[in-house]
Amino acid sequence: MNAPLTVQCGAPADGAHEVLARLLEILAHGKADVVAFLKCYFDESGSHEGSPVLCLAGYVFDKDQCKVLDVGWKEILDRYRLPYFRMSACAHRAPPFDHLSPQECIDAEKAAIALINNHALLGVAAAVNEAEYQSMFGDNSPGGSPYAYLCWQVLAGIRAWVNRTNFQGDIAYFYEAGHASQREANALMKRIFDHRELREGYRYANHSFVDKQKVRPVQTADILAWQFATQMKRWINKDRRMRADFRALAEKPPHELFLADRKTLAGPVAYHRWLQRLPVEGITGSFGYRWFWSSYDGRDGLVI
Repeated sequence: MNAPLTVQCGAPADGAHEVLARLLEILAHGKADVVAFLKCYFDESGSHEGSPVLCLAGYVFDKDQCKVLDVGWKEILDRYRLPYFRMSACAHRAPPFDHLSPQECIDAEKAAIALINNHALLGVAAAVNEAEYQSMFGDNSPGGSPYAYLCWQVLAGIRAWVNRTNFQGDIAYFYEAGHASQREANALMKRIFDHRELREGYRYANHSFVDKQKVRPVQTADILAWQFATQMKRWINKDRRMRADFRALAEKPPHELFLADRKTLAGPVAYHRWLQRLPVEGITGSFGYRWFWSSYDGRDGLVI
């Protein structure tokens, strides 16, 4: 059952919980199965030079806890008269948050973060400066496009959790529908399904593309994606401060956070060049069990 299921708008708003319960029953039917909700956020003003930042983030939930969260999430949306929660809109009081006061936006975010803290098993996020990624890899990245690379990193974070906790069930993966890279994400997940070792490693049960208004838990991933991308923008600009709401979000549950920059990308770059028998001067890093080192000589323009 590897064909992605897409939930379309049209179900009445008060039926969204039944839509979620039905999806969980179909796609994560095992008693010990869990669900992962993934969301991509793109910020065109990623740094002082305008280089865009891309972030993919997600949360893993026990199925029963996911349903409890969904009920609480609807209560928050109803309380603040919102059709859905979007962190970028909340932060700037943009539609659909424009009818709320600044304090009401803060209170809505606090309530949403509290639900995530109480019900999620794991948070995972990966972010990359797209311009930097393209300057290092061009069109020949072993990890594919920046989006595909982030997908693999987020999935690796989930797989690390699987191994660390000795999780024995399966995982149903839910992506927000409608993103420009949906086809790419579907191909990546199909690759996992078609490969026995990958399927077992990621505990793949199925995957689906869902409407954020019909499957509310995917909105939790939107908060983490925006928060981590915003934090990366600060780091790019040499600002080491951490937003208080990001700190509160990351306190609980455990989070796997990966920042793809020149230092962390150096290993994959070097490994890719090594496979092609190209020089790796100026690159320091590791990839798997292979370690690369050399003093920087400027020829590749990589400052590690």
